[in-house]
Amino acid sequence: MSKSRNSAHGYTMIELMVVMLIFSVVMALISVSFSRMVRGSGQLLKSAETDIGGLIGLELMRSDTESAGFGLYWSGPGGGVSAISYMEASDDLVLVNNCPGGCPNAKPSLFDDRTYATDRYIPRAYRVGNNVGYNGSDYVVLKGTTLGTNKVSRAWGYLNYSAGTVVTPPRDASGATFHPGDRAIVLKSGMSAGREVRELVIAGNQFYTSYADAFQKEFRPKEPGDNFLVYGIDEPGGSLRFPFNRTDYYIDRPGDISRTCAPGTGVLYKSVINQSGKKPEECPILDCVADMQVVLYTDSNGDGVVDYHPDGEELDAQDALKTRKQLKEIRVYILAQQGRRDDTYRYPVAEPERAILVGDPALKENPEESALGRIWTSSKMADIFGSIWRNYRWKLYTIVVQPKNL
Repeated sequence: MSKSRNSAHGYTMIELMVVMLIFSVVMALISVSFSRMVRGSGQLLKSAETDIGGLIGLELMRSDTESAGFGLYWSGPGGGVSAISYMEASDDLVLVNNCPGGCPNAKPSLFDDRTYATDRYIPRAYRVGNNVGYNGSDYVVLKGTTLGTNKVSRAWGYLNYSAGTVVTPPRDASGATFHPGDRAIVLKSGMSAGREVRELVIAGNQFYTSYADAFQKEFRPKEPGDNFLVYGIDEPGGSLRFPFNRTDYYIDRPGDISRTCAPGTGVLYKSVINQSGKKPEECPILDCVADMQVVLYTDSNGDGVVDYHPDGEELDAQDALKTRKQLKEIRVYILAQQGRRDDTYRYPVAEPERAILVGDPALKENPEESALGRIWTSSKMADIFGSIWRNYRWKLYTIVVQPKNL
C-alpha cells in the first residue's frame, strides 16, 4: 500500500536554524532602531523641558529687570534722608552656599545701599557683583516697589490733597486700592532747580505709613499744588525694614540638583529679600546653568550713544543719579545645558581658546574686557564640567532690557 500524498512533512533542523537566525537579525535591527528612537525622544523631551523652563523662568527675570527702579525715591527732605535708618539683607544671610572655596563677595548684604557713603540711603535700581558668584558668574540685585511677592507691591496711586485718599485703578475685584493695614511709602514728585525730584516723605524717622481709611496726616499733601505718589510695599504685619522691595538673582548648586545636569552646573535662583528679615525662599528659575554674565551699556557723555560698558564695581562707584542718567541697556547672558548627556554628540568647537562666548560679541575682539562678559576655553570647560562636557548641548540665552523706570 502506497503512502498518502497528504502525509505531514516537517522542517529540517537546518531550515529551523536559518529561520531563527533571520529572526534574530531582524529583532536585533529593530532593537537598535528602537533604542535610538527612545534615546532620541528622551533627548527631545529633555530639550523641550529645558526650552519651556527657559521661556517661563527667564521671562520672569526679564520682567523683574525691566521693573527695577519703579517707585524708588531720588532724594529725601533737605536733599538727603539721613534721618531714617533701614536694613536690607542681614549681615549673616548667605544665598550662594556651594561655591568651591566659598563666594564671600556674593553676600547679599554687600549690595545694600544703607551704607553707601557718598549718596547715603538713596537706593540704586541695579547692582551687579562682577564674577563673584558660583563658577565665577555674576550676582544681580534689582530694587523697586513692584519686586515683592505680595499683591500690595503691585498697588500704587496718587494721594489726593483734600481727602488724603488714594486715586488709582482698582487693584482687585472689590475695587479697593489699598486694604486696611497695607504698608506703603509716599513720594513727593515735582521740579526743583529745573530738574525733576522724587522726594521720600517721612514723619520723624518713619519712612512708611499704614493705610486705614486715609493716610496719616504727616504723609498727606500740605498744599493744593503738591503732587504725592503712593507705592505699596507689603501686606499688614511688623515694621518695614527698607522702603522698597528687592530681588536677587544668582547661580548655586543644590544637593538635590537633577541627575541629568552636567557636573559643575548649578541652578539659577530668584530670591526676594523679605521685609521680615527671615531667610528668603529660593525660587528655581532654570536648571543646569553654567554661567551668567551681565553687560551694562551706558552713555557717559550724554550724547545719546552708548559709549561705555562698566562692570559691577564701576557701576557701584556711581551714585544713584549717574546710574539713572547714564544706564541705557542691560543684557543678561545665561549659558545652560540643553537636554541631557548624549554620548553620540560632540559640541562643536572651532577655536579651543574661545570655545564658548558668554557676553557681548565684541568680547571676541576684546577678550581682556571683563565688563563685556566671559570667554570659556575648552580646557576651562573640562576643568569645571568634566572631560565629557562636549557630550552636552549648550545654549546661550540672552535677555535684553532697556530700563524704563529710572
